[in-house]
Amino acid sequence: MNDSIFDPQKYSNTRLPIEEASPLPAEVYTSRQWYDKEMETIFLKEWLQVTRLEEIPNVGDYVRIDIAGEPLIVIRGEDDVVRTLSAVCRHRAAELASGNGNCKVLVCPYHAWSYSLKGQLIGTPSMEEAKCFDKSEYNLPGFRTEIWAGFVFVNFDNNAMPLLECLGNLPKRFADYNMQDMVVTRKWENRFNANWKIWVENSREGYHVRTVHRESLDTYYPGAVNSKFDAEGKPGVYAINSSDNENGLYVPRNKTLPFVQGLSEYDQERTHFMVFYPHLLMNLPPDRITFHQYFPEGPEWTRIVTWCCFPKATVELEEFEREAEEKYYPPMALFIKEDKDICEVVHRGIASRYARPSRYSPREEQTVYEFSNYVLDHGIGPIET
Repeated sequence: MNDSIFDPQKYSNTRLPIEEASPLPAEVYTSRQWYDKEMETIFLKEWLQVTRLEEIPNVGDYVRIDIAGEPLIVIRGEDDVVRTLSAVCRHRAAELASGNGNCKVLVCPYHAWSYSLKGQLIGTPSMEEAKCFDKSEYNLPGFRTEIWAGFVFVNFDNNAMPLLECLGNLPKRFADYNMQDMVVTRKWENRFNANWKIWVENSREGYHVRTVHRESLDTYYPGAVNSKFDAEGKPGVYAINSSDNENGLYVPRNKTLPFVQGLSEYDQERTHFMVFYPHLLMNLPPDRITFHQYFPEGPEWTRIVTWCCFPKATVELEEFEREAEEKYYPPMALFIKEDKDICEVVHRGIASRYARPSRYSPREEQTVYEFSNYVLDHGIGPIET
């Protein structure tokens, strides 16, 4: 018998049709070996969302971000091009910056080697006596950077398909939301003690809403009647779960801020929960968007950054700040806390030596099942046909 964690036979039950299938075994969530494989085959191969264009509007603006264990700088150059560069100095590997900021050149805090906004090495103090030293051989590595709807994405794989091709039908499906014109109005950051896949799985189903979000429902939507979550998407690329606005838990019952102009009647009545694998989760009620970046930090920890964006016209309303603070932000903060808490509960359970997979709910967990198979496709390879 093959005892390898990557033996496809270990996951044969998850590969069955959903009516017969079982969730992923515990070791997929707890093993460092499996986690390293995910970094190699998913996070270093797929398009990852790193920031919004409005975070770097001017020449020299930059955002420092760590993703897949790599320190990166997303920076706007003098040619107005947005680039993603390694944030590791080529001299002795010090990190070049932190946080957000603006600069004319990138200067290493250790020995003051400096780089242009394109990543070219331009300053090397006390290197005059180094023989055959050619600064052009020590530029910062750069990574593919592409943009959709105001979102900046990076890909470590030079052979990956262009971003817009990878997005499939998403740009067309959500074009009416005009996300490129929205404004970031609030950000939350949380670090939680759970594997990144637990957060994704939790986001993929409405099965948990009545229990996990009980406080939210009782506080903001008392008496709400449960409704079915509709699913659409392309397995392995993106998935969308949609429900009426009350079950979406994002539009206040006494709403005062306007909906996005130009939405269809269908979209005005629903909140959509979208994932673009592996890294971008987005909630689209009819009045704004909220999106989550999740950054795996080992098998047991995940950092989540949540952004709230409203249309510019909404933000310019005199009553916007008051209404957002009173009616819109508090429910979102509570929803995040409820999901964070349950993900940690699930991770503690999965870490038990007695944890065993049971079965999926075919009606409620179709998109969770699809995500599990996405993980297996990358970890052990797709099913041979």
